[in-house]
Amino acid sequence: MEDGTRMGRFIVLRDAEGRLHALSAMAVAAVCADDNEGSVLLLPGGRLVRVERPVEVVVAWLVADVSR
Repeated sequence: MEDGTRMGRFIVLRDAEGRLHALSAMAVAAVCADDNEGSVLLLPGGRLVRVERPVEVVVAWLVADVSR
């Protein structure tokens, strides 16, 4: 499965440690750049998920198909 795959209302991505996550785009409170040209996603409860993709790529995943 490719990072950023949309499955219904979820975006499936692999974090920097190799774990898969299925996240609702509406659950992501913020996306920030990290020190290694990747991104950190802030989720409810203060949970952080680090992905090895730039902020622009992650935001594009989150807004894809938002008009549906």
